[in-house]
Amino acid sequence: MRPVIAIVRLGAANLASIRVAIERAGADVRFVSDARGVAAADGVVVPGVAHFGYLAAALDAVDLRAPLLAAVARGTPLIGICAGFQLLFEGSDEAPHARGLGILPGVVRALNGPRNPHIGWNLVEPVAADASAEWAYFAHGFAPEATVAHVQASTTYGAPFASVAALGSVAGVQFHPERSAGYGARVLRAFVQRTEAHGAG
Repeated sequence: MRPVIAIVRLGAANLASIRVAIERAGADVRFVSDARGVAAADGVVVPGVAHFGYLAAALDAVDLRAPLLAAVARGTPLIGICAGFQLLFEGSDEAPHARGLGILPGVVRALNGPRNPHIGWNLVEPVAADASAEWAYFAHGFAPEATVAHVQASTTYGAPFASVAALGSVAGVQFHPERSAGYGARVLRAFVQRTEAHGAG
């Protein structure tokens, strides 16, 4: 039986392509915007092609902050993508008065690259010495610093930034796995496999 993954609907763009990519990875998808939908899912995706402040306000407008934190406390696998990854942190320079979920410690900063935003393919370089770098597709102007806790991989654009981070059942990627060819497909398949293992447990 395929796991059910909830994609949190916060008004961000690119939902259709994420849905297709997750379905290809082996899961059924439900778009959700309430606590019941989050609680019923085997895994949760927080997507985002949007302003950090907009996403934080949308999260509070539908009262999803507490349900998402409760899902994480239960060990439900959760992945944040792009601005959804940034939302996992405490806050962002993009909207200094907006609160993130605070699941991951640290603050998101503006990129200091040759051109901003950073759009296109770049290398994701794992922290682990035995893992290989992979190419992924990025579209963003802000990112967590490479020095934040729980970084799994970094990418350099002017200066290094955190492109993958994970803590417990929570993971986040600054790139777009749904647009990152084979590497992105493997990232999403690994997430679906974690939801399968969680459901079996």
